[in-house]
Amino acid sequence: MATLLHSADAGRGTLSFAHIVESASNMFGLWRQRIVTRRELGRLDERMLQDIGFSRLDADQEMSKPFWRE
Repeated sequence: MATLLHSADAGRGTLSFAHIVESASNMFGLWRQRIVTRRELGRLDERMLQDIGFSRLDADQEMSKPFWRE
């Protein structure tokens, strides 16, 4: 019985660790996406910005945000 409980506890620890790793991976992916998207936003001309409903000021404000901020 003790072995069964010990195995169950070990399994939960592994799932928690896997969940932490997955969450961290997702966060890094989101941060990378923000970096790339904001860099691409800086390459758009006025017409392209207008097409997506942004002004140059909007684009500059978005690009000035650190990658970890939404």
